[in-house]
Amino acid sequence: MRDAIGGVFTLQIILVFVLLINGYMAYSVNYTRAFRVKNEIINIIEQKEGFSEGGTAATEISSLVKRAGYGLSTVQQQAVRNNNNVNGWYCNGSEGYCVKCTDNTGNNKLNSDDASYRGVYYSVKTYVNMDIPILNRIFTGLPDMLSVNGDTKTVYAKNGCKAMNK
Repeated sequence: MRDAIGGVFTLQIILVFVLLINGYMAYSVNYTRAFRVKNEIINIIEQKEGFSEGGTAATEISSLVKRAGYGLSTVQQQAVRNNNNVNGWYCNGSEGYCVKCTDNTGNNKLNSDDASYRGVYYSVKTYVNMDIPILNRIFTGLPDMLSVNGDTKTVYAKNGCKAMNK
């Protein structure tokens, strides 16, 4: 009888390790996808020299997200939508990314002879898709904790960050 209990306990330990390894692999794959999408979004914003809702950069980002197979669960999408317009972030919950514009001309960060020059940079945030229903409902802040952040280089924006709000 003692050996049977020991065998069940050993199987439980093995099962826990298998679940941990599979969880780590799933997180690794989803983190890599979020990181790659973030980098591509940054490249698109730099190529288009800015981001505005409904603009050409947003259209390209939308097609990129579909091509990459990147997406979030419905609970995570709602959490991302709740971040929209908080501290200047534009968040597209259905596509799982957020963009924030920061004006570089404030505090004399950029020296330019042309007074109309506007240098801005964009911060981009994507989220790691971890669709674990129980954890997503208990920890509503999980998407923010599992986010991948990055910044663009300084890009020219004639109207500064005002163009993003249009």
